[in-house]
Amino acid sequence: MSDSQQTVFLYVPCQMDLFQAETVSSVITVLNRLNQFCHYDMQSTCCGRRFFMEGELQYAKDLGYQVIKSYTEYCELHKSKFPVVIPDAACAGFMRRHFDLILKNATLPNELNTFVNNVRELCDYIVNVLHVESLNNEFNHRVFYFKSCSAKHLYPDNNAPETLLRNTKGLDLIEDTETKNCCCGANGRFAMLNPEAAEKMTGEIVLRAYNQGAEYITSTDIHCLQLIDAYKMQHSVDVGIIHIADILRGEE
Repeated sequence: MSDSQQTVFLYVPCQMDLFQAETVSSVITVLNRLNQFCHYDMQSTCCGRRFFMEGELQYAKDLGYQVIKSYTEYCELHKSKFPVVIPDAACAGFMRRHFDLILKNATLPNELNTFVNNVRELCDYIVNVLHVESLNNEFNHRVFYFKSCSAKHLYPDNNAPETLLRNTKGLDLIEDTETKNCCCGANGRFAMLNPEAAEKMTGEIVLRAYNQGAEYITSTDIHCLQLIDAYKMQHSVDVGIIHIADILRGEE
């Protein structure tokens, strides 16, 4: 790391870490181009969001505490506070909205507040903290942007993803107002307990994108994209699925 670089504490969602590591590379590449040095704790755990949604509060509490402990130790080692950058609106929103609730008796207030106040979704960090609206990236395709439930409700008032997509060279952006209230069905156990309803909900998004000529569907949320990808493969729909970080990296 050079003296001029800003350090960010990179938190990678477990579904991305386990199943889509190439997207993590895109996240780091994008941030490095913006002169951001990414610190990633190799012992990083799940943030506890899934357990919280299942009502397993003790598991959620234990996992959340480990995330804050890792962050606090790194900050103390370097005698500074760092932005927590997360390439997923669901995990970022969960930490910002619910860590105060589940960890208030397990974490020192200053440590908890410092962490929560520094959490940023990747696009929000780029546009609203670094004040960069164009990355000079190129992606010559017609792209359907799916704004997830988490992006609308857990991490609201964030139009940074749309800003960065609109300013991507060669990208033809589809923003469908008809899907603004749609859910893909990926959150929690809904898809497992209600497979027919979940399939219908996912299918509505995929088919609307396909019928508008989309070559790719993108989102800020990895779990949504994975469910959408499963649907399109099962039904042989000719549309690509790509995380927004991979678009921001650009075509090589």
